[in-house]
Amino acid sequence: MKYLFTLFTFILSIQIAGIELFELRGNPIQGGILVGRVHDTVKKVFFNYNEIPISENKFLIAFDRDEKQNHIITVVLENGEMESVKFFIIKQEYDTQIIDTIPKKFIEKPEDINLINRIECESDTLKETRKKIYENNNIYFKDFTIPVENGKVTGIFGSNRILNGIPVSPHNGLDIAAPVGTEIKAMSTGTVALTGDYFYNGKFVLIDHGFGLSSIYIHMSTICVEKGDYVICGDKIGEVGSTGRSTGNHLHWGISWNGKRIDPELILDSNRIFMVRELVIDQASSIPSRKRLGY
Repeated sequence: MKYLFTLFTFILSIQIAGIELFELRGNPIQGGILVGRVHDTVKKVFFNYNEIPISENKFLIAFDRDEKQNHIITVVLENGEMESVKFFIIKQEYDTQIIDTIPKKFIEKPEDINLINRIECESDTLKETRKKIYENNNIYFKDFTIPVENGKVTGIFGSNRILNGIPVSPHNGLDIAAPVGTEIKAMSTGTVALTGDYFYNGKFVLIDHGFGLSSIYIHMSTICVEKGDYVICGDKIGEVGSTGRSTGNHLHWGISWNGKRIDPELILDSNRIFMVRELVIDQASSIPSRKRLGY
């Protein structure tokens, strides 16, 4: 699978006495993620005035599907000095996807008390697990890879969805169609936080990559890992299937950072580097828009 985007140069920086205080890699766009590296003299990093963890001179920030465009990063040096940079991110435009082949039981409000209790219990378990992930300041991730190779993208991140004529929540992942049994790989290094066979998700795996970053792999036919397993980027964690609320064999691949929904396509492009070189960028229009050219 190949992704082609119009790339742009987003070059900003803070320097003191010729020292580059930090660099950022990634995409400053709604649904994007930025991986930062700081100089040894930087002791704290604040994103929108909230402190974020640093480990091995690295930090992570990301932007939700509907994130505001203006942001600020502040670094605190070991001598107590502070430097800040303001910047704008790109606004994404989202398509609408209409699907009319969803089984009614996955669309209509359930009436069976046992099913209602099951759905509530599964939802609570996921929420509690994700809360623990957000509190984990360890760092596991390094490189990123696509979980299913040579698949076909059938659903993109952020699209507004109408299922059987009913508007539902926006699509918060990337759907990759592939034959049943196709290998699914961990997108990066991490620990398996949860596995299960849920009503809506079907068979799934949730991986904690550290720093509040997690990935989820839904609708599997087979799960090959267990809760607590440590996996390396590219390790097999399961196989493609069509369990749960699914209309065909595919992987739903979702990513989140501290509750923010991340575009999986953009994390694959997260090694692109830009530097923070000016204290303030005050015009959102100075950053050109991103255009999807194809796969």
